Amino acid sequence: MYRRDYFLNETQRLAQVIAKMLGLKTAGDKLEEIRQVYNDALNNEYEVNEDELLAFNNDDFVNWLHQKQFSAAKINTLAQLLYYSAEPLGNDDLTLNKLQKTITLLDLLEQEHHMQLFENIGKRQVIQQYLKQHGA
Repeated sequence: MYRRDYFLNETQRLAQVIAKMLGLKTAGDKLEEIRQVYNDALNNEYEVNEDELLAFNNDDFVNWLHQKQFSAAKINTLAQLLYYSAEPLGNDDLTLNKLQKTITLLDLLEQEHHMQLFENIGKRQVIQQYLKQHGA
């Protein structure tokens, strides 16, 4: 019972972070606030900053995820955070890095947690199209 409540609370808390980011994006002209929400979430929920996260190569990133033993909800939220922080999808290395890590997270959700969401399928298609267009 306590374990279920913990995961429910964790999921709700992380959903609020995503909702806040999306709300700020919709409001427009809130780039600094969006950046602050994103950085706070990385620091508070994942104990990592963006520079550290983006410095991981793919193997190190997967190893870090396994070491931290994040729940599926936390992995999904990290995927959403990276994806939304990459929007609008520009043609630069930062966007490419964030989207590659997002794909890695979606793969991990599907392969290890047997979790596939319609929203993530749509994001995967957008990312794959982006990668194809930008030769990655």
